This record gives sequence, C-alpha cells and structure tokens, in this order.
Amino acid sequence: MQLIDDTKVFVGKLRKQDFAFYTAAAYLMFEYLRPHVIYSAIDVLPWARLTILIGLFYVLVSGRIKIQGMHVVLFLFMVTAIISSYLSYDTTASFNRLYYIYSWFLIVVFFTACVKNVEQYKLLAILFFLFLFKISLFGARTWTMRGFAFTDWGIQGPSGYFQNSGELSLLMAIFAIMTFAFIYGHKNIHKIYYLVPITAAMTVLGASSRGGQLALAVGVILMVVALGKLRIKNLVFFALIGIAGLSLLPEEQKERFSNMGDDGTSESRLMYWEKGIEMMNDNKLIGVGYYAFSSYFEDNYAPFVQFENFTYRREVAHNSYIQVGSEMGYTGLFLYLLLIWICYRLPRKTRKLLEGKELDDRLSWVPLYCKGMNIALVVYLVGSTFMSVAFYPYLYLFLMLNQVLYNTVKADSGLLAPASPERSHSHVSLGNHPSAQRSQLH
Repeated sequence: MQLIDDTKVFVGKLRKQDFAFYTAAAYLMFEYLRPHVIYSAIDVLPWARLTILIGLFYVLVSGRIKIQGMHVVLFLFMVTAIISSYLSYDTTASFNRLYYIYSWFLIVVFFTACVKNVEQYKLLAILFFLFLFKISLFGARTWTMRGFAFTDWGIQGPSGYFQNSGELSLLMAIFAIMTFAFIYGHKNIHKIYYLVPITAAMTVLGASSRGGQLALAVGVILMVVALGKLRIKNLVFFALIGIAGLSLLPEEQKERFSNMGDDGTSESRLMYWEKGIEMMNDNKLIGVGYYAFSSYFEDNYAPFVQFENFTYRREVAHNSYIQVGSEMGYTGLFLYLLLIWICYRLPRKTRKLLEGKELDDRLSWVPLYCKGMNIALVVYLVGSTFMSVAFYPYLYLFLMLNQVLYNTVKADSGLLAPASPERSHSHVSLGNHPSAQRSQLH
C-alpha cells in the first residue's frame, strides 16, 4: 500500500532531523493543530510562544540566523507600527495589539533560521498541510452533514485567528491552491491525496464568505493557466470541479453574489472603505494609529452615519490595504506592499535557480509548487480586499515559506548538473512505485 509506505518513509525521515527543525514543527503544531485547545488538560503554558523562544534561543546560540532583505523590510514595518502606536489616536488600543507585529517578526526570523535544506522544508510543508487538513476535513464534514445548506454564520473555525468564517474561508482557499500545486507536482501520486485540496475547497463553499469564494475561483482559473498547455484533460478536470461547486452552492449564496454591491453588507463595506481612505489622506505619514481605526471611526464618523440602512456593523476597514494605510499611513502601506512584492518575487527567483538544471527527485516538484505559491498569494490579495487581515498569519506564512524555500533551493541547486537537451520534464512521486526506485519525501 502506497499510503502505508509513504507514512513509514515520512516518519523515518522525521526521526533524523535536528533540534531546530523540531522547534519549527512544534510551532506549526501548536499554532495550527492547537492540541492544547482540544485537550484542556495540557493548556497550562503558552506553548506556541514558548516553542518560538526556545527555538530562537537555539538558532541564536548556533549562529544560524542570517538577516536577509525580507527581514529588514519586516523590521521596518514593525518599527512603523511601533511609532504609529506612540502617536496613535487611541494608544490603549494600539499597545494592546502591538504584540501581533512583534510576534510576526520574531516568528519569521526564527522559522527562516530553523530550516537548512529542501528535505526539511518538504517535511515541514507536509506537516503544515496535515495540520490544516484536520481543519478542512472538519469544515467539509460540517457542510456535508447539514446537506450543503446555507447558513449566515458559515463554518466556525478553531479558536484564534481563523474562528471567524471569513478568515477561515480565506485560509482554506489559500490552502487548496498550495496543496494542489504540491500534489500535482509529484508523479504517480495516490489520488487519495487530492482529498486535501478538495476538502479545503468544500470548506470555502460552506463558509458563506463571498470574499473567500471569489478568491478561490480566481485561484482555480490561474491554476488552469499555470499548468501550461491547456490540455483537454486539465480543462475537463477543472470544468467538472467548477460545475460541481456551482451545483452544490446554496441558492441563498448565489443570490448574495447576484446582489453584490447593492445589498446592505456591501454598502456598509463601501462606507468603511470610503472613511478609511479619508483617514489615510488626512493622516498621510503615520496614520491614525495601529489598530486605532475603530476608535477614530467611532468618534469622527459614526455620529453622521445612518446605520439603520445597513444590515452589518463592524467598525474595521474590511480591506487589508485600507487597514494598513489608515492606521499606519502611506509609510506603512508602502512597506506592506513591498512585503507582498517580496512574497511574489521569491518563488520566481527560486524557479530561476533551477532553470537549465537537471532536476533530481529532491527538486523536480519545486517549479510547479512555486507557481502555486504565487497563485496562492493572488488568492490572498483578492480575499484580503474584503477583510482586515493585514496582521493575521497569511502574509507572514508566505514570507516564511517562500524565503526558506529560496534559501534551501539556492543551497542545493549549486550541486545540480546542467540539463541535457533530451531531458524529460517529469515529476517525482510522493509514494513508492514497484517499477522504479524513487526518493521518498525528499
């Protein structure tokens, strides 16, 4: 059985890693699988933070931290948030959330120092996918058990960043594209692995978030194009997925899309966007204050807004770019967009490292995966247009995963020979195959 063989190889490789790798794996487990929430008996320590501190201390002592351009930009972004907090319209609100930006800087530095080769990156990616698969499986099961029906609250995620249905939907849309690219990049893989992106897509459909569903649709279209030649097989495969998704989408959700822009929810969001842009233009350099949008809006705009005309009131920007610009000014917005550009450039740079090289089993999956990461980033850009998630994990995950992949591929690619003209562009399998000896989970 290929699944059993894959599991044995995977566990065997996990046992051979170093301490830094285990701290990175533990962080992903406590942050995304959250066993301390499931089993309250072990919820006695801040496990994720403790893991980060232990791992950060280890890589510092080991001399493994290397400051790169991405780290510098992220540090400047953090400094801008700190200055914005000191000059904030509501310093209490700003300082209450300032640990978000501290944490992300430390996590990114810690994570990029923990992974030293492509094998470790792949093992961590698979662990990360397994942790999120638990969430996607729960979401798909929830939607199936209620008969694919529509609910206003969608699907509630685990406590934390993704408890809200909208944020969960965006995470699952990104996850679906990432995992599909990863799996498709492996030859002769067992079809059961495709349950991972399928359950993620089902969670998006069941979560009732128009932003997440629109983001997923854009991602699927781009993935069809990214597969290269638009083969009939690929077009039929994705067409069937699209038809299945539309047929399962509840009528109430289809009606929400048809009313998009005219319903009360859309009108309220447009109003928040308008006021957020006003805040940004009135406070160009440093904004109204990190996480001070709500306080500033309440005192300066709320008395003049007829909220009875709206069906939804939640005083945040409902747009990540307006969120950053209004709270941290054009300075913060420039740095935020620069971080997004870095997230986009890193996979392209990684692919260029491999151009013209004879790819072995360790690296043949990387080019398509890099394309998938860029498409997943576009999914984030679309979804974050409708959500205030600039300081949620999404962007920082891209920074971590893309920078580490570039670093490890750069270290490994120097040993590759130039590709021969007759080289076939095949993909490597995750599993054992009886007719060929292949490197497992490399």
